[in-house]
Amino acid sequence: MMQNRKRWAASSGALLLTSALLAACTAGGPAGNESKGNDSPKTAEPASKTQPSGLNATGFPIVNQPVTLTMMSAKNALHAEWKDMKVLQEYEKKTNIKIQWNSAPDNGFIERRNIALASGDLPDAFYRGQLTTMDMVNYGTQGILIPLNDLIEKYAPNLKAVFQKYPEVKKSITAPDGKIYALPQVIDHVSPRATKMFINKKWLDKLGLPMPQTTDELYTTFKAFKEKDPNGNGKADEVPWSGDKSEFKLWLGLRGAWGLGNGGNNDKIDFGPDGKLRVYVMDPRYKELLEFMAKMYKDGLIDKEVFAQDPPQLYAKGFAQTVGSASGNNIGFIVGPNYVDDYVGVPALKGPHGDQLFSPVSPNILSQGTFAITSKNKYPEATMRWVDFFYSEEGAKFLRMGIEGETYKTNPDGSVQYTDLIVKNPNGLSLDQAIGQYTTWPGGGVPLYIVEKIDKSGNMYPTAVDATKLVEPYMPKKLLPQLLFTKEEQDQINVLGTDISTYINEMRVKFVTGAAPFSEWDNYVSTLKKMNVDKWLSLNQTAYDRFTKN
Repeated sequence: MMQNRKRWAASSGALLLTSALLAACTAGGPAGNESKGNDSPKTAEPASKTQPSGLNATGFPIVNQPVTLTMMSAKNALHAEWKDMKVLQEYEKKTNIKIQWNSAPDNGFIERRNIALASGDLPDAFYRGQLTTMDMVNYGTQGILIPLNDLIEKYAPNLKAVFQKYPEVKKSITAPDGKIYALPQVIDHVSPRATKMFINKKWLDKLGLPMPQTTDELYTTFKAFKEKDPNGNGKADEVPWSGDKSEFKLWLGLRGAWGLGNGGNNDKIDFGPDGKLRVYVMDPRYKELLEFMAKMYKDGLIDKEVFAQDPPQLYAKGFAQTVGSASGNNIGFIVGPNYVDDYVGVPALKGPHGDQLFSPVSPNILSQGTFAITSKNKYPEATMRWVDFFYSEEGAKFLRMGIEGETYKTNPDGSVQYTDLIVKNPNGLSLDQAIGQYTTWPGGGVPLYIVEKIDKSGNMYPTAVDATKLVEPYMPKKLLPQLLFTKEEQDQINVLGTDISTYINEMRVKFVTGAAPFSEWDNYVSTLKKMNVDKWLSLNQTAYDRFTKN
């Protein structure tokens, strides 16, 4: 069992040493007609002037006569050429719909996509489209992306079932004009959405320390890690807490101990006592949090390189057994397969005022703009049926797991597992690289409904799942979504929000590192007010009020 656990961690950890941490997304979902395995053609509906003759309302093939669609897509470095992917080849046979893929690497896709949107040289659809909420509203209201509401109602029973189970999903992709212009990636379980804090249990045991339960006990524990050589190498090389510059996860994990972040992962806004949105990074308790972290930083309990180092530098420290604590979805990504079982999750800590909240958790939507249909598309009904399959359990398993008998097998209890071709790839590929030769899911951002029972990603490693169970009772009951704004609102958000966010982030670093004294706090608050933070907040409140009414 231990070997299997380490192999699981290794498949995830190895990938992350060579690329940025990716959302390795799995699959599953409520079954519609497609998920019942009925491949026989159904009675065709009468063809509309833009609809292929012989469109089947349910089952497969989707169309009786082959049609071709063009799709523009972002190709992750983990992927083989899409035309060579067996899952896509098999789906073409199943549906009678051929896809001509126009793929670009992730790092150049947005530029190519924006050129297509601006020039009018459009594909029939964007798949793995990386559309922001601003893109969805902007190109939707211009008529470049078509509204999908009626198509979903008539041709997407699986996505409708997701909406019924999670009403907030539909709200989160509904534009201010009431229309849906793009489809999301959705997940039903918590572990991949929660940024947990992990701690080295072997170090705790060696020093005879209990698991910290409060912020003061965390400080005491980190100080012992710093001073008492828990890795036993005779060197003062221990880093009590470390992270990388992409996101300062420690403050996000600690803020709940001061009663902040009760809306989830949003790093500036949560709910005030009156239920309205507030900018909590102006609250006196946020100042207290920063003062606590500044003390840890001054005493060497936070990695001095945390605001400068890239992920590979963090992983090198983790693999070298010098990191006492770190935060993420799965500690195996940071410390590697040989040491992942040395770590356990830290519970939701109680703060100085008695608050005990675990706040770094995201909503069910992992990506909002994964798939959109353009005004060029002559077959929108068939296209909607094509994508809806992946919101069923059968379709999501197909996209996530690949080809049964080749890339995965089904166990007698109904669970699934990858074959040795994927987990012990003969060419030395990591799990994500190996399955990326067959399907498009590695790297995330695909239209998909992910359920826990067939999630085989590193985020479901036992240590990560156990850590999630520990903090889940303390998670917020209501999570702030990523909001959609009208074009006029978005224009104001762009002007105000960029400077406000930059200033908040810069001052957080300065307060923690001592570059700005806390005597500057009042000036920090007044500067934000001069930057029109109240107007920025009111725009968010308007968008949130609209969300609640959808």
